[in-house]
Amino acid sequence: MSCETSLKQLSVETRAKLRSAQLLTSLPQVISELLQNSLDAGASQVDIGVDCEDWSCWVRDNGAGISKAGLTMIGKGSEEGRYNTSKAYTPASLDFVSTFGFRGEALSSMAELCCLEISSRTSQSRESWSVILKGGKSLYSGPSIRWRRENPGSVVCVRDAFFSLPIRRQSHPSTAKTIDGIKQEVEAYALMFPDVAFTLQDDSKSRDNASSKGHVLRVPKTRSILAAFRHMYGRALTAHVEEIDATSGDLKVEGFMSLVGARSKVHQYLYINKHPISFCDLHRLIDNKFSNSTFMKHAYDEGGETSLRSSVRRSPRKGEKRAIYVLNLGIPTRLIDNCLEPAKSAVQIEHKNVVTTFLSSVIDSFLIRHGFTSDKRGAEEGCGSPPKKRKVSMVPNSADQNKVLQPPANRKTEPKEARAVFIHPGNMSEEIPRTTVRETGEMFIVNPRTGNSYLQSSRHKIDGTNSASANRVSRIPRLLREGPCSGPAQHKMPDWLQEALIANNAYATTEPRIPSLPLFANQASDDQGCPIVHSNHPWSCASAFGTSYLQSGSEHARTRFHKGDLLKARVINQVDRKFIACLVDLDHSTHQEHGKPPKNLAAGGSTLILIDQHAADERVRVERFLTEICFGFLRHCEGTGGVEVSELSPAVPILLTHHEASRLATIEVQSAFDRWGIRFEGLAKLTSFESECVRDEASGGYSQVFIRAIPAIVSDKLLVNDELRDLVKGYLGTLESEGASPPNLSQQKDVDNIKDDESRWLKALRWCPQELLDLINSKACRGAVMFNDPLSLEQCERLVRNLAATAFPFQCAHGRPSLVPLTHVSIKSGGRSAPALDWTRLS
Repeated sequence: MSCETSLKQLSVETRAKLRSAQLLTSLPQVISELLQNSLDAGASQVDIGVDCEDWSCWVRDNGAGISKAGLTMIGKGSEEGRYNTSKAYTPASLDFVSTFGFRGEALSSMAELCCLEISSRTSQSRESWSVILKGGKSLYSGPSIRWRRENPGSVVCVRDAFFSLPIRRQSHPSTAKTIDGIKQEVEAYALMFPDVAFTLQDDSKSRDNASSKGHVLRVPKTRSILAAFRHMYGRALTAHVEEIDATSGDLKVEGFMSLVGARSKVHQYLYINKHPISFCDLHRLIDNKFSNSTFMKHAYDEGGETSLRSSVRRSPRKGEKRAIYVLNLGIPTRLIDNCLEPAKSAVQIEHKNVVTTFLSSVIDSFLIRHGFTSDKRGAEEGCGSPPKKRKVSMVPNSADQNKVLQPPANRKTEPKEARAVFIHPGNMSEEIPRTTVRETGEMFIVNPRTGNSYLQSSRHKIDGTNSASANRVSRIPRLLREGPCSGPAQHKMPDWLQEALIANNAYATTEPRIPSLPLFANQASDDQGCPIVHSNHPWSCASAFGTSYLQSGSEHARTRFHKGDLLKARVINQVDRKFIACLVDLDHSTHQEHGKPPKNLAAGGSTLILIDQHAADERVRVERFLTEICFGFLRHCEGTGGVEVSELSPAVPILLTHHEASRLATIEVQSAFDRWGIRFEGLAKLTSFESECVRDEASGGYSQVFIRAIPAIVSDKLLVNDELRDLVKGYLGTLESEGASPPNLSQQKDVDNIKDDESRWLKALRWCPQELLDLINSKACRGAVMFNDPLSLEQCERLVRNLAATAFPFQCAHGRPSLVPLTHVSIKSGGRSAPALDWTRLS
């Protein structure tokens, strides 16, 4: 039975709705389209109002306006009203588009999804005319009533937005986020059009209160891009700045770059032909240039140059500074394609390599001029990896190892046999360290007390394995003096200096050397592939522990450890007052690769591991602190409590830029800080819009903010130096780039399930400010068990148990590993058995 499918054309209403729903997706995009139309009309004043609760907005300008005939064309409905524009282009002229709009679809799409009212008047018209449309149908066309104009210009009012798309309304961002997105959009265009004045107001606040309460942004006309930036964000971020104006053929870049570093990337603006573009490879290029220089560490602070040539060690916790720039790339429109998506913010460039080379040269010149990078470094960048360092091999003190090592021949790498592990049994101070340079074959003797190395002939034989410890110290200088050395005699160390170094107690050994586990690759293997320890070796395990077998294959290094393994670990003792030696019996059922246990992991054995006592205690402490503050954060979100705070009396003042202070004055941002125990006072005066310009001129772009409460867990650290200010400024930057909306946390909780509690505080950790997390990590590190702190066996066992109970037991607070597997220990090999090892010999 055949089934034929006939093709039918979509109806006019269906086509219009599909196109409109793809072109306009949110209120900020609607306002952006109207704002671009106003700029294309040559407006010098653009006023914007928005009411998110009522799903309405309006844009008013003093541009050229739309004639009565033009309004009549727009009012013809879904089909005939589309593709009508005052910026009409022929197919040939589309390669030379110089305006934001050119498709003629924005207004007709709004008429499909909203109730659209347009009131306009041209310079030749004696009357203001209006048209009202909804759902693609004309409701009114005639003289203006509500938005009557006395001067040329247009008013476009959108009401009941997305009335036909209820799902889009449900997924729309919150009111605060919508207002913030519109503000950022207006600011982006205000930077590129300093000769245009902009205002933005929230009609929902103006309706209930005085008109000034609803003002969100006011940008007057300025003389340059830099002046517009300083008005919106204050002079603090641009106290040291360089204006850019460079040309190369048809390409041009203009704007400025600041020598001051910011806490985030929110002040990075890149345009192509005055149109803001979304994050792309050009942004990455600029980021890489600044990252490869010293700018991120040595950029100016807001008060001026601080550490461009500073010799003071910089704290590794301090956040790296981000570049501040506003750059407009002028590229011929025939060489770009910005029709990839409706917002026209994604751009493809025909000769991209030419543009990137030009932009790269501009950034390099800026960095070189101000000492953030050198001309040599910029030339070497991208020319390959630096030369490798010489490889130096440690030669064991054995008679059969005294030959000069030759560079290995070029051949393919072959699988290596498992290597035996030997434990040094006796007096370890007899070893005379020597090194051989593989490339030259030269051998050097290292003085273990002074750290100096001396060239020694490879024919000179030194036997220190059977000498007494007392004779060794006096014998080394003699060997160093007697050994034939190459080179001029004036480079030899004088006898009196050598004797002074030996007699100086500053180079005395502070503690005896501990047993170690060197690896040798020249041992035979039995029939089972397990390395055999030869009992006649002077350093073999046989002389210390009998005939035991220590397997040193690579399987233990590839074994994945689990938290349960630490719970079953047998603590041997503390080693060198730095590590805790443990034996771990791995459960083969939980250590499988592709459903099978590791091939060469012998059954019945254990893995010898070393736990870094400082990293382990640091991990235990940091999770205790994080659990406390994250559960306080969760209680605040659930309305059942909050983070434990320390009240500050009197309140502590900090200086913020005017832009940062205005951001902090919003309720959403204050709530975000309050969730982590940071509370302010006296922010009401910062909301006064009329005194904005006065404050900016009188205070140099700064505002003083008072903090009355901070998290108790890091209160001692926050009150040192500028930590409190850095925390506030850093978190403000994060909120500005990521939004300040409250997290959407699940309210369900199983109080009987410990794992659920663990997952809940880990879930809250993603919202923790990075600066606060750094302070907690620092506190955990400073108070943890340090190297050279003696621990009893009971303390070692308790520390290992506490480490096993953490969420991330295998790394410290800074991400370094907390333990390392040394070798697999087995008392069975090839059918033979050995007595159990006496691990107390390592104590």
